[in-house]
Amino acid sequence: MTAHAETAVADTALADALRQRARVVPENWTVEVCAACTSTNSVLLDQTGRDTRLLFALEQTAGRGRRGRAWTARPGDSLTFSLRHRFALRADALSGLSLAVGVALADALFARGVTDIALKWPNDLMRADRKLGGVLIELSSPPAGDTTAVIGVGLNLALPPAGDYAHAPAALLPDAPGREVWLDVAAALADALARLLPQFAAHGFAPFVDRWNHYNLHAGRAVTVSGDSAQLSGWCLGADHDGALRLDCEGRIERVLAGDVSLRAAP
Repeated sequence: MTAHAETAVADTALADALRQRARVVPENWTVEVCAACTSTNSVLLDQTGRDTRLLFALEQTAGRGRRGRAWTARPGDSLTFSLRHRFALRADALSGLSLAVGVALADALFARGVTDIALKWPNDLMRADRKLGGVLIELSSPPAGDTTAVIGVGLNLALPPAGDYAHAPAALLPDAPGREVWLDVAAALADALARLLPQFAAHGFAPFVDRWNHYNLHAGRAVTVSGDSAQLSGWCLGADHDGALRLDCEGRIERVLAGDVSLRAAP
């Protein structure tokens, strides 16, 4: 057993209750809830096996987001979980997966009455200009050609403590929820991903483009996209069929692929 796995303390009663509410999640998926762990992504990456596995953590002590940023969770404040799934596809065929996940989560939250939900390319969930949550996907491709994806999700249920955040945080609720609300939100998001995976495996990101552009936080706004060695400024046209961001740069259309970049409204 690895160091990561040793930190995961199972809460089987909560996992059983979650499975009962997540009616779309297939019976052959493994659903687990742990009281605390370092990072749900790390735990699933350390494990072997070909089964699809959902792991929720009530407390996450060493979670991470894009570009190495920390995403920790105090008990009750956040919903943090990861889904491990093996696609019978090469890694390059999974372009746009993080955006499709964002659409699935946004649709689920909108259905729960979060009418101001928005998406920030490539993987942030927003309420207005404040960050509600994010998606971190890590891929592993063995020589056989199929690809294992670990899809990590962090969502603020209540506002986190004051700190130095890249984006001011938003929360789903005014206060940390009780057990029943936690279960309802967790089940809704798990069901959303269960619906997403077969559709994405069959058709890629294309079926999700219109919905992503519907939620696009920066639609029609002047933005700057910056990476390690380049920077582009232009008008945000939204996502392309493969998840690339389209910018109108003084009449020239540029496509930016998801990677180590940031996106912000231009001054």
